[in-house]
Amino acid sequence: MSSEPAKRLDPTITAALIGVAGTIAVTLISVFGNRAPAPQPTPVPPTAVVYTETVAPTAQPTDTVPAGDNTSTPEPPTDTPEPIPTATLIPVGADWSQNCISAVWVPYPSSITANSDDKGCLIQPIADKFYTTGGKLAFSFDERVNTAQFYGLFTKLPADGTARIALRPITVSRGEIVMGVFASPDISSEGIIITLPASNDVTKRQKFFMKTMPGQRRFAESVDMNEDPAVYDVVFDYNSGSITAVVYKGQSELGTVTVVSGEKWLFLGFQALNGGTNTLQAEFQSLEIQAR
Repeated sequence: MSSEPAKRLDPTITAALIGVAGTIAVTLISVFGNRAPAPQPTPVPPTAVVYTETVAPTAQPTDTVPAGDNTSTPEPPTDTPEPIPTATLIPVGADWSQNCISAVWVPYPSSITANSDDKGCLIQPIADKFYTTGGKLAFSFDERVNTAQFYGLFTKLPADGTARIALRPITVSRGEIVMGVFASPDISSEGIIITLPASNDVTKRQKFFMKTMPGQRRFAESVDMNEDPAVYDVVFDYNSGSITAVVYKGQSELGTVTVVSGEKWLFLGFQALNGGTNTLQAEFQSLEIQAR
């Protein structure tokens, strides 16, 4: 075995290495020591977290049924509105006997407000004047007026036919009872009226007058009539071109007036006159309307 002594590093080399290491250290310090520190991020305040209630989605009906399923997703139940019942109006001529003034009647003047009940009848009394009694249409009026005014009820007639009405006057003191046929539900439209004027006794020498409308021009008058009880028949025979009036069961024909209109309207009522108190009371009965 060799017993040579270990080799020692040359002092010159060691000094050179130390110099190189120092140079590198100085260089690193000069490079990194002059660099600015990296910017730090600005702290962001914490964001508030709001918790909301989670609502499960509403099931919607589907048209396609996946394989293996028996039915589609059912539609949520809904409330089906019940149909509103509509009253069947009682025809004119059959209403009075049922203590009803059918809603097919149109009050005149138009300022009169008339509501109907669930049976299709106008609520009585209409304008505190018209009402039914014993299967008849009646009116009662005891007032003063500043100007002459018609009050009554209109109803539409067939285009061609007849209308028969029985009148029972009770009291006619100033003013007059009026029955007529017009081209529209308006006193100012073309037509004719049959009037029964004031009388001290409606059973003695009663006379009817026929007038053309508008304007109330006297066209004809009936013979004197005596009836006790006082019940008078009035018949209107009409078509699209004319109206004929007959009073007292056909014994007094008042004549024919030309009224060209595709519509005809029956009017029943009275006319109040100015200058004093009008006291009027009467009943209409046995209305018969026949189309031709």
